[in-house]
Amino acid sequence: MALRGRKPYPLDLESRGYAYVERPNRALLGLFRRHVLAERPMPVVLDVGCGASRVARLVRRTSGALTLGVDLSMRSLRASRAGAQGPLVQGDNLRLPIRTGCADLVISNGVIHHTPDARSAFRELARVLRPGGTLVVSVYDRRSWYRPVYRFVGGFVRGLRRAIGDRGLRITVFPLFHLALLLFLPLATRRRLFLPVETSWNLFHDQLTTPRASFHDFEEIGAWAREAGLEQLEQRREAAHQLATARLRRPAAA
Repeated sequence: MALRGRKPYPLDLESRGYAYVERPNRALLGLFRRHVLAERPMPVVLDVGCGASRVARLVRRTSGALTLGVDLSMRSLRASRAGAQGPLVQGDNLRLPIRTGCADLVISNGVIHHTPDARSAFRELARVLRPGGTLVVSVYDRRSWYRPVYRFVGGFVRGLRRAIGDRGLRITVFPLFHLALLLFLPLATRRRLFLPVETSWNLFHDQLTTPRASFHDFEEIGAWAREAGLEQLEQRREAAHQLATARLRRPAAA
């Protein structure tokens, strides 16, 4: 569940994994293949908040690296066990059960903004990164359209949920959400998409009923990076500007 709680993260589509690994991060994997793989015969990739481990699995498939998935939800880890191609560890992003400086690549895709302290969670990601290693982190963008949606629309939905429960949501506001997705996604992706109702239902919860979500910007990420001794290499807005993604590096030891 991306370490936002102890229940499994419900939306973990293979297509999202491919989008994260290949399309937005071509530079990441290109550099990883050219430099890290050339230097280290068995590099270590850490996927924090791995859910069903699809991102880690895709990274391993494209690079041959040793991947380690970490998630707070034991149910997510059990669900990912069948297809896992590396170790799986239950752990909290605020206190990762990983030794310092062991990972060549650390991936944190939409995770730390669901923790009680995103800054401390970022420091943990930086702590486990070895000299010369790369960190790719995505957080909710403070300037994004999603911030008022989560605050106002999500606030209404969360309050309604307390009153009528999930069954009530399913027959009241969820059909409107599903219809909006059916209209919006083809425009955003410029291609026809089949969206199962259950996938839409999971996305509805991910976007509107998640109890904790914080919003950040590149200036804040840059400040965290400086505190942790990391260099900021690349930044971009993704997922229709919902996410701010940064690629950072720990300078190699002299």
